[in-house]
Amino acid sequence: MGYEILTFLSLTTIGLSGILILTGLFLVKTGRRELHRKVMLTASFLALLFLIFYGLKYVMYPPKLYQGPHRGLYLFVMISHSILATLNIPLAAVTVFLGFTNRLSKHRRIAPITAVVWIYVAVSGWIIFALLKMGG
Repeated sequence: MGYEILTFLSLTTIGLSGILILTGLFLVKTGRRELHRKVMLTASFLALLFLIFYGLKYVMYPPKLYQGPHRGLYLFVMISHSILATLNIPLAAVTVFLGFTNRLSKHRRIAPITAVVWIYVAVSGWIIFALLKMGG
């Protein structure tokens, strides 16, 4: 697979997963639990696909270095994105596990944190892509 297709697949899968997380939050707030569950599982599946596509891209092509005028912004977004993306993997796994095992009181406590981190990671990934495209 080429660089462009892996980039497209990475951006699409993580972007859609972020949109589905927001959709899932809306669904659970409106009492549609079963649909919430399906949407969140789809978001999780898309995130797993993202990890595969991103991993392939990382292994097959050297990372691009940012050379643009907004280096401070880029570094802030990149560092926060990297830290939170790393933390979000086990956080999401625990959240899904708690939901699947019907430990709903714990699931309800951790899920909002997971959702905020997940959405930040999805959005910041797109910001990093845009910054690299403009100045990378």
